[in-house]
Amino acid sequence: MELKDYQQHCLDEVRAYLGHLAKLKAKYDRDVAEDPDYAFDFPRQAWSKTKDTKTFQGAIYHSKRNGLGEPLPNFCIKVPTGGGKTLLATHSIGLINAHYRQRQTGLVLWIVPTNQIYRQTLKALRTREHPYRQVLDVNSGYRTKIVEKTERFTPADITESLVVLLLMLPSANRKNKETLKIFQDSAGFNDFFPPDDRLPDHQKLLEQFPNLDCFGEKHSLFGSQIKTSLGNTLRILQPIVIIDEGHKAYSKGSQDTICNFNPSIVVELSATPPPNSNALVSIGGQDLNREEMIKLDIHLTNKASHDWKDCLRDSIAKRDELEKQALEYRNRTGTYIRPICLIQVERTGRDQRGDLHYIHAEDAKNYLIRECGISPDAIAIKSSEKDDIEGIDLLSQNCPICYIITKQALQEGWDCSFAYVLTVLTNPSSKTAITQLVGRILRQPYARKTEVKALDECYVFCFRQRATGLLESIRKGLSGEGLGDLTGNVA
Repeated sequence: MELKDYQQHCLDEVRAYLGHLAKLKAKYDRDVAEDPDYAFDFPRQAWSKTKDTKTFQGAIYHSKRNGLGEPLPNFCIKVPTGGGKTLLATHSIGLINAHYRQRQTGLVLWIVPTNQIYRQTLKALRTREHPYRQVLDVNSGYRTKIVEKTERFTPADITESLVVLLLMLPSANRKNKETLKIFQDSAGFNDFFPPDDRLPDHQKLLEQFPNLDCFGEKHSLFGSQIKTSLGNTLRILQPIVIIDEGHKAYSKGSQDTICNFNPSIVVELSATPPPNSNALVSIGGQDLNREEMIKLDIHLTNKASHDWKDCLRDSIAKRDELEKQALEYRNRTGTYIRPICLIQVERTGRDQRGDLHYIHAEDAKNYLIRECGISPDAIAIKSSEKDDIEGIDLLSQNCPICYIITKQALQEGWDCSFAYVLTVLTNPSSKTAITQLVGRILRQPYARKTEVKALDECYVFCFRQRATGLLESIRKGLSGEGLGDLTGNVA
C-alpha cells in the first residue's frame, strides 16, 4: 500500500526521533554500566533534540518509567479517524526495530480498547495478503507470528520471529479481577523461566527483573519461585507496546500496568490524545482531505416534521440517488460503490418495544420493508443483542446490505467507506446522537475521489433537532475524531 504524503512525513519524524533515541540509549547504557548514578533521562534528551526542528517547537515531554525504574521512551501519533493509524503502527514497529532495537525479531504487545477493534485488527494482521501484515512481514524478513493471550509462544519464536500479541485493554489492567489470569502461573511459558527446583537461578532473574510476580516472599530464608505467567513473560521480554486509541489507556491503573510490563518503548495512536501525552506527530483533517481520504462537504438536513418517517423517507431518497450515481460511475470506470445508509434509533432491545415515545430498531426496519418496499436482505441491525453484519464483508459486490440500523454499536472501531448517509432518529435532547456517529460516514471509498460531486460528499438527516445544538454536535463529533479543523465544511 502506497503511503500518503502525510503518512510518509509522519514516519520521517518518527525515524528522526528514533535516531536520536538510539544514540542516547547507547550512551545511557555505557554510563550506567560504569556507575548507576550516571543514569539520565535519555528519552527526554532525545525529545529535546528532535523538537529543535520547526515541527516540534513548543512540544512538552512527559517522562515515564517502566517497572524497573528505567526511563521509558514513549510517544503518540495524533491521527484522525480514517487516517490509517494501524498502517502507521505497523511501519512504526519496523522503524523501531531497525533504528532503535536494531533487530528484526522480538515481542510486540498490541493493546486495543474494544472487542470490535480487536477482531478487525486480528483479522487484518493474520491475513497474509493484507497491507498491514505485508508491512510486518517485510520488516521481519517474513517471520511474523500473530498470537492471542490464550495461545502460546516459545523462546525460539521470540528469537527467530517477530511475535505480535494482541491484548484487550481490560485484560491488561492489573485491577480487573476477571482477567487476572494473565498474571497467574501457567505451564505454557515454563521455558522462559528457570526450573522450579533451581531457586538460585530464580533469585538471579529477580535481581534483573525485581517486579516479577512470585510465590513466597522475595527475601525469605527459602527464596522465591517466579510465576510462569504471561504477565511475567512480558516483563522479561520487554516488548514494544503499541496502544490503539491511546487516550483510553490513561487511567492510573492502565498506565501502571502498561509501564509494569517493562516495555522497551510505548507508541500510542489517538485522534484525541490527552494533554499529558507526548504527541510527536499531529495529523489533521485537512491533511486527510488533501489526500482524498474523506468525504467533504458534510450536508446537514434538519427535518422539522413531527413524524420521524418523513426524515427516514428523505434519507432513502438520497441513498437511492447516490445509488444511481454509483451505478453510472461503475459503468464508466469499473469501480464498485454501494452507498449505505446508517440509521440511529433510540431502542434496540427485545424487551424495549411498545413504548410509542421511542423509536425502536424493529419499527424502522418494518417501515423500510412495508412502506418503502425495501428487501429484508438489504437491511441489517447492529446492536448488543443482534449483529446482522458479523463476519459480513460490506464492501463485497455480493453483499446486499444498504441500510444498517443501530443505537450505539457503531460508535467506534467500525469501518465501512460505503457509508454515505447518516439518519438520526433519536431524541432531540440527546447530546451524543450525532456526535458519536458522524465519523462513520466520512471515509472515502478506496481513499480517492471519484470526481462525482455527490459521491465525494456525505449526508446527515436529523429529526426535529435544535438548529444551534445540531451544529454544535457536528463540531463535537468532528473534534472527537481528530477532525476539528473541518468544521467549516458543514453545509
